[in-house]
Amino acid sequence: MFVDLYVMFHKVTQKIVKEIDPYGSTLIPAVSPYFSDDFKPLYIIKRKKRTLFFTKDKYIPTSITLADILKDGKDLDIGLQSSKFCNYGASMSISGGVDASVCTVDAGMHASGGVAEIISTVEMKKRVISEMMLLEATKDRKIDRGHHFVKQLRNNIFYIILEVVETDRPCDLNSLFKAHAGVEVPTKIMKAKGNVDAFLKQNLSFCAGTTIAFKVSKLRITEDDTVGLVPTYAPLRCLLAASCYRKLEIPLTELTKLSKDVSQLFLNTFLQLLGNNDNLPVLETMLDQICEGFQPDLQVLELMEDENRACVEKLLDLLGIRKVDPPGQPLTLTPHQNEVIKTVNIFIQSLNELNPDTLPLLATCVEMKITSRQLKLVEKIEERDFKCSILEMQIEPAEETLETLALQFTESEFEITQRILEEFGFHLKRENASISCEMKDRNEEMFCSIFAALSVLKALDDRVKM
Repeated sequence: MFVDLYVMFHKVTQKIVKEIDPYGSTLIPAVSPYFSDDFKPLYIIKRKKRTLFFTKDKYIPTSITLADILKDGKDLDIGLQSSKFCNYGASMSISGGVDASVCTVDAGMHASGGVAEIISTVEMKKRVISEMMLLEATKDRKIDRGHHFVKQLRNNIFYIILEVVETDRPCDLNSLFKAHAGVEVPTKIMKAKGNVDAFLKQNLSFCAGTTIAFKVSKLRITEDDTVGLVPTYAPLRCLLAASCYRKLEIPLTELTKLSKDVSQLFLNTFLQLLGNNDNLPVLETMLDQICEGFQPDLQVLELMEDENRACVEKLLDLLGIRKVDPPGQPLTLTPHQNEVIKTVNIFIQSLNELNPDTLPLLATCVEMKITSRQLKLVEKIEERDFKCSILEMQIEPAEETLETLALQFTESEFEITQRILEEFGFHLKRENASISCEMKDRNEEMFCSIFAALSVLKALDDRVKM
């Protein structure tokens, strides 16, 4: 059993933020310790453009500080307040077992296992620069309009980190997995007994100063080229009304123009990522930087294990991104490259939203050659869910209904499809030649993530089969 420690890190930061900022109005949890140095006070970040699929605010590191975009910013000195914040410690464990009688001589088999996630106590401190201190320190300093970052700004608006919560001491995140299995066969002649034990321990250590969460302030460049403050308000969650059908679309045009050989390389790399999602949070951040037109910080690759680094480097190479320029420098990409990168970014972001246990299932679907039928099924679910307020209402006859599509799967194909659909709350059951279905607590982002992932995998698989 492999446990993704970097996904665990994000889960831990989310839990910490939920406790210290329960209304989720200010603090943003860190995704990975890899980019910790770029999420510090006075570092500029970019807000990720929202798409149809994902509505949460996400921020992209740039490795650029406020001092970098000021004409006379080298001697910029703003008082940084540092204070002890709070401590956090948590553990979670799951265990289970099974016993069964297997024959008339009272033979028995038993198995048990458990997984535990434990984080050592996190001692945290808060480092803050007040907005008033920032404005006072920069009131007589001018923005460098010739800086490449400033040239790309829209409406003279940019975002900066003025507060971080970080670890005050080194701490560890551990994942422990234990399993035990055995069989016992007592008879009149002999007594046989056997046992198998398995133990797996994984550890992620992060140093003092690792960013756990950060707070963003919105700034603007005034008419006289100085720094001004833009008032911010607590975000409101906007729910999409499901009163009418809307067709989801993924930008696949440029992906379908790839040659058969290149499509195979992309597909193989994606399958490798599905088998080891430890790379996904870091890869998404890199792709976000690329989509914003900047060279990503590839130094973090040196922190990865060899196998993980090779997989990420392979994908970046396919996208035409090479480690030649310092991070944060503008990239020059062709329109074709930009569109492919945009599509790959949506795919990786989709995988990041899904439960890690679902990713190997998607890889198996590609191997089974059933992604095309699964995508049709998901499209029918979307159409049915939006056209009917009650799922059991009669649908107008169609050439292929949800039920007829579901019946086309073999038993093993149906089982894996069923597990994937349950990710977003759709429960599909089959008894003989009858299909029943029910939507329970639909998760919109999970639905969009599965739709996007299947769309990209199908598009590449279709190119490979041509």
